[in-house]
Amino acid sequence: MNTTTLTDSQRGQLRAQLEQRKEQLLQELDAVQRDTLAVASAASRGQAEPAGSPRDQANSMADGMVRDAEAARDHAELTAVRAALERMAEGSYGECTDCGQSVGVPRLLAQPSAVRCIACQSKAEAQGRR
Repeated sequence: MNTTTLTDSQRGQLRAQLEQRKEQLLQELDAVQRDTLAVASAASRGQAEPAGSPRDQANSMADGMVRDAEAARDHAELTAVRAALERMAEGSYGECTDCGQSVGVPRLLAQPSAVRCIACQSKAEAQGRR
């Protein structure tokens, strides 16, 4: 039972924020994919940059690992944003997925893709879940 009382204005604001974030994440993930394909294409044509010093190689590897971690984080956030938009469409937005109680308007305004109330989120984090 959804006891979150969002006004139409708040619901519209949250939907707009979620849609905007979805588009931003899609653009960021698309840019990473284009960069990855460009590097792979250059390497397959033998146009990869020379190896350089061990320090340069290590920096390049570290940059790649950071880029991959950021892409994974962006993908996880995109999944959460899409799920929030689906909950909005089906009418369960604002309902805690664990206990069914209200996530709370202040929490949704701060984190529009939140799926749990603060109590359930705290419990989930203590158990190592996200």
